[in-house]
Amino acid sequence: MTTPPTASAGQDQLKALLDHTPQRSEQRCCFLLRVRPERLTEYVEVHQHVWQDMRDALSNAGWRRYSLFLRPEDGLVVGYFESDDAAASMRAMEDDDVNTRWQTEMAQYFVQPGGGTPEILAQYFHLP
Repeated sequence: MTTPPTASAGQDQLKALLDHTPQRSEQRCCFLLRVRPERLTEYVEVHQHVWQDMRDALSNAGWRRYSLFLRPEDGLVVGYFESDDAAASMRAMEDDDVNTRWQTEMAQYFVQPGGGTPEILAQYFHLP
């Protein structure tokens, strides 16, 4: 009789599949953030007027087709961008003073702890 796989084994198999699927891309990145529901209106308003130097920093770091999407019921934000190398572009923003100032301003809107730290999602399918 065969023993069913454990939850841990199933997670290991899933991780291996996600890490090695040919559908994965170094050029696309999708992430989640969590905004405090009582601050959603302000958060969205601020993003109607993103500083020009922040926009420039994102572009200079290689971010393209950057979009944010919101589920208003609970403040879940889905972010998506493309770049020649998404990981390198994210690292470049981590080291940028403009981004540091922007993130300091944005911290007040996020669920704590960690709601403002991007949770990177694994890509497993792409239709070009």
